[in-house]
Amino acid sequence: MRNLIIVARNSMLSDLEELLHKNGVTAYSILNNVMGKGGAGRVYGTFLSPEINAIIFAVLPSDQVERAVIALKTLHTERTDAAPYDTPIPLKVFSSPCEEHL
Repeated sequence: MRNLIIVARNSMLSDLEELLHKNGVTAYSILNNVMGKGGAGRVYGTFLSPEINAIIFAVLPSDQVERAVIALKTLHTERTDAAPYDTPIPLKVFSSPCEEHL
């Protein structure tokens, strides 16, 4: 089993959920209204800077994580190719080993 953690702009959630479903990921949790700072800049969730992040968290078999990560990398490449020069894409993907205890 592996943890899959996806950090992205809240505006990308529907695209990410669709991508996950198409790749067999049907069980996950979403944390909304996540503020922070990363490679794509700071997100405040304020009137003057309304951007906000979301985190999708799933625990999956290793082969399912690999399939999802390939699809997420493809999405990232497509968005990078379509974005203006040097515009960071607000999408990060992490995975790590995981044990279920209960």
